[in-house]
Amino acid sequence: MSAGPRIVFVRFLTVDSPKLAPWSAHASRVIGARSHAAVAARPSTGLVVWQLFSANNRELARGADVLDTFEGARADASATVSASDKLTVEFVSEGGRGVYGWFASLDGRPVMTCARWHDTDRDRRHSIDLALRSMPIATFHEGARLTDPALMGGDRGRTH
Repeated sequence: MSAGPRIVFVRFLTVDSPKLAPWSAHASRVIGARSHAAVAARPSTGLVVWQLFSANNRELARGADVLDTFEGARADASATVSASDKLTVEFVSEGGRGVYGWFASLDGRPVMTCARWHDTDRDRRHSIDLALRSMPIATFHEGARLTDPALMGGDRGRTH
C-alpha cells in the first residue's frame, strides 16, 4: 500500500480543551470576521476538526470549522475534497508580524485554512499548491484521534 495525503480527524473533549484554543485562534486570525464560532460541546462526543496531511506527515491545511460530531467533520471534509476544484483561495497577511497565510472558500463560505503562517509569499503559494493538489487524492482516516491532556502526560501507567 502506498502512502499519500490523508485527512485526519482530531477530537477535543470540551470547548475548554487547551489544545482547541490555539486551533480556534489560528482559524480566527486567518479567516478574520468571516470565521465561524465554535459550537457548544456535547458531553458524549466533544468537538471534532479535520486536517490534511502529506505522505511525510506534514500538515498541509486545516478545516475551517470546529464541528460537534465526527460525522459532521467527516461530511465537511468530504464536501471540501469533492469540491476541491471549485475552491476559491484568498490571500491574507498579518502586516505587523510580516507573515502570510491563506484560506479557501466554497460558495463564499470558508472551508479550509493554511496549517501555519509563512515567512514569504513564495512559501504561501507553495503551500496552497501542495494543499490543492493533495485534496483530490487524500484518503480518510477512520475515527478521530482524541486530544486529551491527561492521556499525554506521564501519568498513563498510574492507577488510582
